[in-house]
Amino acid sequence: MARDELALYLVLSPEFGGTRFGPFEGLEVRLGADRERCHIVLPEAFGVAREHCKVIRQGDGGLIVAPSERTAAVFVWKGDARRGQQIQTPTALRPGDRFSLVSPEGARFTIEIAPLPAEVLAQREKKRGRRNNLTAEGFAKEGWRLLLARIWTLGPFGLAARAWYMFTSGALLQPRILIPLAIAAVGYIGTLGSSCAAFKYRLDATKKTDELAECKQREGFGSSGGGLADKSSRKLIAEIVGSSALGAALETQDELSGKIEKHLASVFESQTEYQWLLGEGGDAKGQWIRWREAIGESDSFDPATKVLLPYAAAIPKRSREDWNVQLDVTNKRSCMRGPAMLTFRQARSLGLAPMLDAYRGDETAGFTNDDAGRLKLLTEAAFGANEPPPDQAIGIEESQLASGMEFCLFASGEDERSKMQKALGAFERHFGTNGNAVPETSKNEAPISRLMKLQASDVPGNRYEDNDTPRLDFRNSFVAPLKEEPTKEAILERSAEVIARAVGLPCMMALASPDTVDATFGRSVDPVVCLVLEYKIRHKGQ
Repeated sequence: MARDELALYLVLSPEFGGTRFGPFEGLEVRLGADRERCHIVLPEAFGVAREHCKVIRQGDGGLIVAPSERTAAVFVWKGDARRGQQIQTPTALRPGDRFSLVSPEGARFTIEIAPLPAEVLAQREKKRGRRNNLTAEGFAKEGWRLLLARIWTLGPFGLAARAWYMFTSGALLQPRILIPLAIAAVGYIGTLGSSCAAFKYRLDATKKTDELAECKQREGFGSSGGGLADKSSRKLIAEIVGSSALGAALETQDELSGKIEKHLASVFESQTEYQWLLGEGGDAKGQWIRWREAIGESDSFDPATKVLLPYAAAIPKRSREDWNVQLDVTNKRSCMRGPAMLTFRQARSLGLAPMLDAYRGDETAGFTNDDAGRLKLLTEAAFGANEPPPDQAIGIEESQLASGMEFCLFASGEDERSKMQKALGAFERHFGTNGNAVPETSKNEAPISRLMKLQASDVPGNRYEDNDTPRLDFRNSFVAPLKEEPTKEAILERSAEVIARAVGLPCMMALASPDTVDATFGRSVDPVVCLVLEYKIRHKGQ
């Protein structure tokens, strides 16, 4: 049977009445509570959005189900699946697959592709038989119709007619119209801007040649060249962070940029893992904000580094405890402590005086009352940091983490990681404007190199305090020192993840609750820029 003789039908499950909706011959079927916009209307009391989801019939016969809003819950069952899977992006389905709205127990529809009713086919065939009106009167009527259509669709008449229709129909107030208009407006405003940096360097002839080249590179990257929709993900990332230097550096680093975009996609999909920071508040959020404010108020950091550094401590699922656990650069579960969430190796490399610690998972549950086993774990941790083994009579304490299945063993005593001023002083020495093993802040690579140095401080045997020539030196490049480094991938991944958090977390809050962004993150971000970036990240490669 020809494709144009088939139609889409949506059949409610028996417990909801078994109604068969259709036939739908158009390319899109909308479901929701709005009677004017939706083909299938469901009671708003069910928790259904005004326009909840769409079923799209593609030209090649494929079918797609897509939530109409970020918060619209849609669950799908493919084939004989017993458990529904929630989707947040357009998802391909086949005839016979099912989907529900709001919850897995909500109104469930089965997708059918079936022939059009016989009366519809007969009426269509009858219309085809009337197309033989090749008469002079028929040509005259069609000519007059085309002339009127031409007049009313071109020039001022056409513009006036479209404007009047959008105003009277309410289409002008739809998000699908307002968002492109906002994007276009921002683009036009951007094209009118001019660069003060290039002007400054043209006037100041005494500046060094390499600084002038750096500025021109930033300016070339930062020029608008069109609206937001035309900008690359790298330019949007730089705009959200507020650093053209960061954008210019990323423009030449495809590997790192790809990793940042990968982690951005993960951040946008992982709201629950960052609820401790995006939610109403708590001890962990308060401590992170105080750490971000301490870095922001310091005169030792350049603007981009001030923005990026705090997000190294914005780890997923951070709990209110002083101790947390994440993968280190050797890809092992390691304990982290204090406002900066530093491992023992990082703290030692940056000149702090931490107490030796070791991670204990449930596989070593037998060590709970075994001092020899605990001492063995601490000894292994000391060797992993190129430190001497602990004293046999050392006092050992243990902190149970929020999961209940993980523990941090640590030597008794004062740990400078937990002292905010101590941690801030170490960061100022190593990541500030006069830090060693990092480039001058006038360089485009300056903020990224400082993130790399922070991650590299966790590399066994790489010491930055009181060492003029550390093993990993990022003064001239943040790529060259990693060429022969076994932990290269981990350093790149963790640095990319920090940048992704610095972009994605404020954007998530800006899209959900714009008025609270500044209080949490210390800066405002444009939700329109975030919306465009999120769309590009989600649809990359499509």
